[in-house]
Amino acid sequence: MTLLKKFQYWKLNKGRTEAFSDGVFAIIITLLILEIKIPHLTNKTSSNELMWALINLAPKIMSWAVSFFFIAVFWVQHHNLFRLADKIDYAFVWLNNFTLLFICFVPFPTAIMGEYPENRMAVLFFGAVVTIASFLQTCMYYYLTKHYLVAEYDKVSVSKNVRRSFMLAPLLLIIATGVSFIHILLPYLIYAVVPFFFLLPFDKEKGQ
Repeated sequence: MTLLKKFQYWKLNKGRTEAFSDGVFAIIITLLILEIKIPHLTNKTSSNELMWALINLAPKIMSWAVSFFFIAVFWVQHHNLFRLADKIDYAFVWLNNFTLLFICFVPFPTAIMGEYPENRMAVLFFGAVVTIASFLQTCMYYYLTKHYLVAEYDKVSVSKNVRRSFMLAPLLLIIATGVSFIHILLPYLIYAVVPFFFLLPFDKEKGQ
């Protein structure tokens, strides 16, 4: 028996895996806001000083907002993946764990991007992390489609959407890298727009 067959042989409870993942997502999305610290004021009664302090926090707030929507979209798509499967095995669970590994890492590049908003490497570092996470989640999508797709979904149609998802993940980083040499704010716009493409699931049940 090959190593992959061994991982596929053992089945795990889908509900527990989804509940564990939901808990991780909840912690990640909470940690993001902790990177935005309350500004220190020399004069605590000065509205002008507070206003400028909040303006200086704008890059961190923008980074937080972009990251929040990325994590939210990851969670929505993760939820949809589990709707596609009738059961899961150890191989899928470890794909899920590695995906969560990179999603858990997102607060770190988010903090760096917020601290150094005009640093091209900081901005692209964030893009690289979310791209890898997107790619791994697409691998989960592919694995479930190939092995455990429920009968309510058309396998040919879902497989087509899987291939499209594989192309979208690296495309994000490639485009963001290119436009960053034109203006450093352009990658932020791309990062802000991309989650909207994934607000709704790609797949529909048969007959819909």
